[in-house]
Amino acid sequence: MSQLSSPRGWTTLDRRGWMGPALFLVVLLALWLPRGLGLDRFVTVDEPRWLVRSAGFYAALAKGDFKNTFQREHPGVTITWAGTAGFLWRFPGYIKIVPTGSITPTRFHNFVRSYGQSSLNLLAAGRFFIVLAIVAALGVSYLLAARLLGRLPAGLAFLFVALDPFSIGLSRLLHLDGLLSALMLLAVLAFAAYLHDGRRRRDLLLSGIAAGLAWLTKSPAFFLAPFFGLWVLVEWVSGRAHRPAPTEMRRRFLPLLVWAGVGAAVFVLLWPAMWVDPIGSLEKVFSQATLYASEGHELPSLFYGKIYPGGELPWSAYPLMYLWRLTPLTLLGLILALLALLFPRPFSMDSHQRRLSLVLLAFAILFAAFMSLGAKKFDRYLLPIFAPLDIVAALGFLALIQALRKPPGEHMAGWGRYGLAVLLGLALLAQTLGVLKTYPYYLNYYNPLLGGHPAAAKVMLVGWGEGLDEAARYLNNAPRNEKTRAVAWYGDGCLSYFYDGTTVPMGLDTTLADLRKTDYVVLYRNQWERQLPSPAFIDYFNALTPEHVVAIDGVEYARIYRP
Repeated sequence: MSQLSSPRGWTTLDRRGWMGPALFLVVLLALWLPRGLGLDRFVTVDEPRWLVRSAGFYAALAKGDFKNTFQREHPGVTITWAGTAGFLWRFPGYIKIVPTGSITPTRFHNFVRSYGQSSLNLLAAGRFFIVLAIVAALGVSYLLAARLLGRLPAGLAFLFVALDPFSIGLSRLLHLDGLLSALMLLAVLAFAAYLHDGRRRRDLLLSGIAAGLAWLTKSPAFFLAPFFGLWVLVEWVSGRAHRPAPTEMRRRFLPLLVWAGVGAAVFVLLWPAMWVDPIGSLEKVFSQATLYASEGHELPSLFYGKIYPGGELPWSAYPLMYLWRLTPLTLLGLILALLALLFPRPFSMDSHQRRLSLVLLAFAILFAAFMSLGAKKFDRYLLPIFAPLDIVAALGFLALIQALRKPPGEHMAGWGRYGLAVLLGLALLAQTLGVLKTYPYYLNYYNPLLGGHPAAAKVMLVGWGEGLDEAARYLNNAPRNEKTRAVAWYGDGCLSYFYDGTTVPMGLDTTLADLRKTDYVVLYRNQWERQLPSPAFIDYFNALTPEHVVAIDGVEYARIYRP
């Protein structure tokens, strides 16, 4: 096998002893820096709820009330473990003062503040452990990819993964989708390493552990089971001519049972609710997953200028959402990869790259189709396909470099000699520019080829709490002699964690009469786009001039009024 086609040495550089540790360090830094810095800059809508659930999980665990470690049907157990680690770090004494009764995000915020604690600091601590887990999972995934593809191809691939703005944005939160995505990728790559690089038991165990953790994170991860089953079936069909059918069948399917058993063991061991109420816990998880698939969102949704009252977007929403969220470099790489797979000449993609590309493409397409069956659709639900497609895109660029080398042989010459360095620089520059431009609001990244953030704001809902931190800072600096009171959409956390005054969350039942005793009213972008809580309410404020407007990239996110 030539050095060029070997998965263990894409170029002469790949054989040098210092290359492995150096690339691993570069990948880890690229993963950590955009994710781990500035974790207290703003708050998204769902995170205050996950902080409260983490507090409940921590209290239940400390008291031995294992049944109440069931906090949500997602089930989000890994998130509450991370949040618990944050409490142990910043506020371990919380378990001695747990309030009784129902704990809403507002009540929790006021309660911990009365003890001199900051909800924002507790949230940032939980986020830190989420980022740590994601970087660890992606770092191990890189090591697996290096075995399958070679260090340099894997290094380029994981620079694409590390510097994907949308993935970064969701990987910095005390929330589900970033961790889910990293764990599912780890499960897939570890299983690929088991099947195609020596059938080592540790790879199978690693894949099972990652799958179990993904199942504990969010129910769509159960997609891994049928996908792996289909994967093994294809492998069996393609390889059964070489051995007797019963022998080949045992060789292929017995490891799948071991994998499922390891995942199930992790699922049970790390969720105390499964120790005391396994049937009830599973019933709640799967019944809620079915409900999410059959029903839309409780609030209207806006997509391509049309309001969907029940939030039930069409199946075409996910392909369009993906196009809006990916980077131009990834799009170009995917086109090159597809050309290389369809037309082996003049492109060049070795058998290892081709095989992994097909697996990752199949995973992405089938997972997107699986998620499209649900009525409730958000772009973040599609996150597990981003990293696999980033890897495929990087392999597309490598295929182009291999095609441009001349003359062919073990050592690249001519333009191809510098092609890898050029592409690495291009990847770093192009992807990093998108990251730097959107910090700290990475979720505001949209494909510039489609018009970017301003164009996206015209056709779909944008904003998940971004900008309300800036609104709070404005209110804190407003010329008042006493503490003020603000009624705000997304007031729980998004505004209240930064606002020195009293925040009253605005709900669907809020009326204009409720605003008589408040100092400020803060409206949010997707509120007025959806005419919530009512068209008359929004029309009233549209007739007024806001005292202050918070804009990001020229897009209005929050309007502050004095009623």
